Amino acid sequence: MLRDDPAIHRALSPRDALDEIHTAGPADSLARLGAAYTTLGRAEEAIAFYEQAIKDYRAAHDPRGEAIALVSLAGAHAARGDVRTAALRYIDAARGLRQLSEPLGEAAALNATGLLYDRAGQPEVALGFYEQALAVLYEAGARQREAATLDAIGVALRRMGDFPGALDAHKQALSARRQARDRLGEAATLHATAMVHAAAGRTEKAIATFEWALGLRQALDDRPGEAVTAYNLAQLYLQRGLLREAEALLARAVELESLAGDPNAARDEIALGELRSRRRAVGLTTPDDITGSFPRLKLEDEPEDENG
Repeated sequence: MLRDDPAIHRALSPRDALDEIHTAGPADSLARLGAAYTTLGRAEEAIAFYEQAIKDYRAAHDPRGEAIALVSLAGAHAARGDVRTAALRYIDAARGLRQLSEPLGEAAALNATGLLYDRAGQPEVALGFYEQALAVLYEAGARQREAATLDAIGVALRRMGDFPGALDAHKQALSARRQARDRLGEAATLHATAMVHAAAGRTEKAIATFEWALGLRQALDDRPGEAVTAYNLAQLYLQRGLLREAEALLARAVELESLAGDPNAARDEIALGELRSRRRAVGLTTPDDITGSFPRLKLEDEPEDENG
C-alpha cells in the first residue's frame, strides 16, 4: 500500500498560526499546565486546566486567550478520541477568531476541524471545513497556507474517489507553492499528485511524478520526504517487476527511516530482506547505486495532462 506524505496534513497544524496571536494574562499559566499534561498524554487533566483557563480568560475579557485555549482544549478532546466535542471546540475557536479579525487563526481552526474528520475516516465532512478555510485564506492572501489547504482538499477528494477533482486541487496548490517559492511544499504537492495517479490506475504517470518529487526532495535534502517518496516508488517498481530499482529505493527508505526513528523502519526492513531473498532466488545481481539518477522528468517540466 502506498503512503501519503505526512507533511500534507502536518502543514495544517494550528500552532504556527496561533503563535502569531499574542496573549498575556493570569490564565496563561493554566493554559501552559494544560499543554504540559497534554504532552504527558494525560488528556483528562489537560482538559480540566484548559476549561479553567477559558473561564478565567472570559472573566478577564481576553477573547484572544480564550480562542487559543479553545483550540488547545479541542486538541485534548481529540487525543481522547472524542471527535464530536473536539470539533465543537474548534468551531467555537474559529467563530471567536473571526470576530477578532484573525483570519489565519480562524482558518487554522477550520483546517484542524477538517483534519479531525479526515483522520476519523470522514473525508466528505472534512472537505466542508477545508473549503471554508480555503475561502478565508484566499481573502487573506495567505498563499502558502492556501496551498496546504488545497493539498488537503485534494487528498480528501482522492479518498472519496473524485480523481479529477483531486488533481485540480493539487494543480492549484502547485501554482500557489511556486508563487510562494515554497520548494519543499512543491515536492509534497507532487507526491500527492502521484498518489492520485496511482489510485486512478495511471501507474506510469504516478511513477514519473513520484520520480519528479524524489529528485526535488534529494536536491533540497528533504530526508523525511525522500523516505516516503522512495518507499512509494519502490512499491510501484515492484508492480512493474523492476526488482533491482525497487531494492535500491527501499534500502534508501529504510536507511532514512532508521535515522529518523520512523516507526515504519522495522516493517520496511523486513520487506527489504524479503525482496533481497526474492532477487537471489531468481539469480539477479546486487543492485547498482541509483541514488541521484532521478527524476526522469526535468524539474522545470510540467506533468502531462491528467486526461491523457
